Amino acid sequence: MNSAAKDAGPARQAWQRLPPRVRTWVARIALALALLYALYVIAGNVFINTPLGEWVANRKPEKFQIEWGGGYTFWPGRATVHDVKMKGHVARTYWSVNAEKASGRVAIWPLLRKTVRVPEVVAEGVTGGAQMKGERTPPPQARPGGWVLQFDRIRTDSIRGGYFGDLVLEGQGRAEVGFYKQLRGGALELMPSTAHFDNARLKSGKEELLRDGRIDARFAIARHTRAQAPGIRKLLLTDAALELDGKASAIKVDVDPQGKVTLTNVPGEGKAQVKLGLARGEVMPGSRVRWNVPVSGRDATGAMHRSALDVALDVDRDMHLVARTPAQHTGRVSLDADLMVRGTKILLAPPHESLRELLPRSSGHVVGRWHFASLRWLGRMFSDAPWLALDGSGLVDADVRVVDGKVAGGSRVTVPEVDAIAHVMGNRISGRASADARLDAGPNDELLPSLDLRMQRFNVAADDAPSQPYIEGNDLQLSLKTLSGVEREAMRQPGAMRELGNALKAHLTFANAKVPDLRAYNRYLPNEHIRFDGGSGTLSGDLTLDGAGVIGQGTLGVDAKAARMHLAGLALRTDMDTDLRLRRADIKRRNFTIDGSRVSLNNVSFTEPGGESRSGWWTRIDLDRAHMDWDKPISINGRVRVAMKDVGFLLSMFSKQRDYPKWVFKLIGSGQAQVSAKVQWSGDTLTLDNVQADNQRYQVKARLRLHGKSRTGSLYAHWGVLSTAVAVNNGNRDFHVMHAREWYDAQPALLR
Repeated sequence: MNSAAKDAGPARQAWQRLPPRVRTWVARIALALALLYALYVIAGNVFINTPLGEWVANRKPEKFQIEWGGGYTFWPGRATVHDVKMKGHVARTYWSVNAEKASGRVAIWPLLRKTVRVPEVVAEGVTGGAQMKGERTPPPQARPGGWVLQFDRIRTDSIRGGYFGDLVLEGQGRAEVGFYKQLRGGALELMPSTAHFDNARLKSGKEELLRDGRIDARFAIARHTRAQAPGIRKLLLTDAALELDGKASAIKVDVDPQGKVTLTNVPGEGKAQVKLGLARGEVMPGSRVRWNVPVSGRDATGAMHRSALDVALDVDRDMHLVARTPAQHTGRVSLDADLMVRGTKILLAPPHESLRELLPRSSGHVVGRWHFASLRWLGRMFSDAPWLALDGSGLVDADVRVVDGKVAGGSRVTVPEVDAIAHVMGNRISGRASADARLDAGPNDELLPSLDLRMQRFNVAADDAPSQPYIEGNDLQLSLKTLSGVEREAMRQPGAMRELGNALKAHLTFANAKVPDLRAYNRYLPNEHIRFDGGSGTLSGDLTLDGAGVIGQGTLGVDAKAARMHLAGLALRTDMDTDLRLRRADIKRRNFTIDGSRVSLNNVSFTEPGGESRSGWWTRIDLDRAHMDWDKPISINGRVRVAMKDVGFLLSMFSKQRDYPKWVFKLIGSGQAQVSAKVQWSGDTLTLDNVQADNQRYQVKARLRLHGKSRTGSLYAHWGVLSTAVAVNNGNRDFHVMHAREWYDAQPALLR
């Protein structure tokens, strides 16, 4: 007898020694268990391989859906399925996971406590990811009694890839994940989990970011409810570590002629090494990043540039970030940044306060060159000068110092080309300019921005007609300086010039700008009495401005040759030289003191009312005490001194030569005259009063008012023993030969 028979013999003998009733019940129980097992196998496999299983699992398809291609189960709580596809929707996040095969076990007894506990799931051929889209779905209100999902260990050694939005990861990976989630708004926990990838390839859309990479990651999130840590606040409960080593792609930077910057990733031999740890909002000491990438592209002129970028981050008690372009590279783009952040905490509660708290801990410098599609931010440095706008695209050279999160004195920004527009007293000055902005430290360590702006070419147009420039020039310079608190306080003292008491002052200079058509100035003149009928000239200016773009003081000079003018009813041609000296007297009314201003007319030729022509006449007008309102038209009043070749022009303003006594026009040949007068020019009214012209041989007194087409006034002339007076009332002339002086003195003054 063989050994098997020997072994079976005692067992059979023991079975036969049992009472028949016992043997019957044992057989029945064994049969029942066999039937139950068979029933389970049949029911379980039917459940898995018919739509019934998916119907039960997909009771809330708007939140979770799962389907599979088939499977089997041979033991209660254990199952294997193929071609698994899962997807779900939480808030704005849509996720999906696919697996070629998944095997797992469900603990039976915890189901009685409304807990689905899965000690282990093993998956093969896994892909998946998530993306954000649509509007955020409001979370449901938390309710008690929700089922608990507890997956202790989900393991796979064959991850094919994953994605998050446009970010795609390909390679050979393995991962082990566990999580706890109570439904109906209950607590969530991500248990300590790991992931590893070899031959990793990371892409953003179609652009490759990393290849031949090795990635190791560890992560966990402490148990919490949505109320305790909504949204991004989950990072404050997160522990994570990432190690990455691979070849990084290169960066291509292209700038089109309009200044639009395009960044693309292109194949290249860059290098990326990352070792980062995050613990509840703090970067772990020992973390480090090394990233080196080639940089190439074309600038706005079409010229090629090549460079490289090195980035390094080291974390100990503080965080130290360095980014620079190596010195041997001479591209149009460069960077040398060195920043130190005190401490290692980067996230706060609430997280949106993190950056605000991070900045005061940051110090260092950034030196670099970059092309900006818009330079509007440069003008915002001077918020006290809303009349100045800087825009357009351009290259920027910057040297910025940062101390405790604030830009520090000594910082500068240089822009070789920028579109600049300045609005000054109703005029629009525009051109392509170079700009040099600086931040200086004031007496009390306050930051004082300053700007030097230079336009190689510029034009000036009226604000209400910006497309019709009437001045074209070269080399305009505008400098802006922010006043310190000490300077502003000094300006508030008695006797100080308070009109410039705001935070900014500016200095504007240009010379010999061309005025192609002097008629452009007629918008400021009372055209009925003073206007330009043609000619060209030049304009020069040296002006100080305040923060509102209003002139504080300065000079304006107009120089014209053979200008055609209409003056007090007479047409004339003249060379003109004007030196207007401005000093603001009233900030609200734009009223200026123009004492010391001068107007010189040379080589004057004009035709008198009677048709007689004169040439070679000249005059020089000095404004001793005068005020001007800068408006349209300009208004002037004050006292003037005039030197003129003779009084011929003055006499012609009152009457024709043949109407005067014959001896009167002999005054014209009696030498130069010194004239003083009161002048008021307001709107379309020009008034001359207390005019006194004389030399050692004659004397002329006059008063005249021109209003629209109306002309009224009186004149007195005296030469030796001869004298006469004339009253002018529009086209009527009334001469007084007898008692001329007494009659003239009896006429009322036109100005007081």
